[in-house]
Amino acid sequence: MAESQTLGKHPTKGYRYACRFFAEGMAGRNRLWTIAVMQEKDLGMPRRTERIALKSPAPGTERHLLVHRYGLAGRGRKAYLQAALHADEWPGLLALQHLLRLLDQADAAGRIRGEIVVVPYANPVGMAQRIGSDLSGRYAFDGSGNFNRGWPDFAPRIAARLKGRLTGNTPADIILVRQALREAAAAMPRRTEVDVLRASLAALAVDADIVLDVHCDCEALLHLYAAERHRAAAEALAGDLGAAVTMLSDSAGPSFDESMMSAWWRLGDLLPEAKHLPSLCFACTVELRGKDQIDDDLARADAQGLFNFLQRHDLIAGGAPPLKDPGLVCDLTAVEPVEAEEQGLVVFTKQLGEEAQKGEVIAWLVNPAADNPAEGRKPIFAGQSGLVLSRIDAKLVRPGERIMKIAGTEPLDDRRQGALLED
Repeated sequence: MAESQTLGKHPTKGYRYACRFFAEGMAGRNRLWTIAVMQEKDLGMPRRTERIALKSPAPGTERHLLVHRYGLAGRGRKAYLQAALHADEWPGLLALQHLLRLLDQADAAGRIRGEIVVVPYANPVGMAQRIGSDLSGRYAFDGSGNFNRGWPDFAPRIAARLKGRLTGNTPADIILVRQALREAAAAMPRRTEVDVLRASLAALAVDADIVLDVHCDCEALLHLYAAERHRAAAEALAGDLGAAVTMLSDSAGPSFDESMMSAWWRLGDLLPEAKHLPSLCFACTVELRGKDQIDDDLARADAQGLFNFLQRHDLIAGGAPPLKDPGLVCDLTAVEPVEAEEQGLVVFTKQLGEEAQKGEVIAWLVNPAADNPAEGRKPIFAGQSGLVLSRIDAKLVRPGERIMKIAGTEPLDDRRQGALLED
């Protein structure tokens, strides 16, 4: 074990600390750990940065996750934020860079109250997946599928660990559940590079009170996916970010955010003695508009909104601004995914943010192979009334491809069954 010791001084607090850095081999992976030993009053410590190595996929090749940590583990609440799990979705990369600046300033002023973990890019594997000049970061080239699908259901994994151990004392049982979640994340498979990526991200987030997974759509308004049981927190975040739509569901699918939070409420279905536990983890997918909307002014505003939300939950000292209008809040089953029935070039007649009426033409599908161009145009109709939330950016489409989402207010019958999230 290689070890070195450095002494430092917090830029404003004036309290000395010693940091010991060492690399420790664990189950075929190397991880840089930082241990802080406070020499005087425990008022926190400056940001620490660590690199988590992924399993090398080929000779001479190695990637890593970059992790920034603020505050101290176990002191107050914990928040976890990551960007670009879908590696071709980039607005979050810029927003978290601006957020890190705000957190650095807050940390220098001694305002960090809880523990805040930021992973500025969550998928270095996908960020390297290029075909020619195009980055393909939604699906893993190793065949393991969508990077934001297939995340584990932790409830049965921790139920076996907790059976017969819960006491009914809520604070003590929360500690036991979090420890079981950490153990379950540590037990995730690590056979491949993508396995190690998934297990590492889960280990960082699984015991957090707040998990914000920052994505974007193709062309879209800012919107959120959250759980119905966390409606109040979701509405607060929507107001802080200026979201146009917040979609709620307690069972959207096996995405990263649902994996991190669902064990808290599903555990009670498996262990009757766990029914007294609260649904502690608020996890949310934040969709920062469209892929091409990478702009410093937008990113600064998004970072400030995220910062305000962390303040609102007492992770950062200082009063958060008053709650703002959350925009449209609806059940995820009230969002219509409009599909193209045939191949062709899609030409939209409705812009983002416009209202569509049921039965109204919202796009034309143009068949370039039609013998008669006049007959090669077919209308696409809105199946419900609502707000045009998102549109596809690649306009040459295949049969069955989803081209637009319309957010309404009434649940749709054909959305009550099956997976609510497209792959």
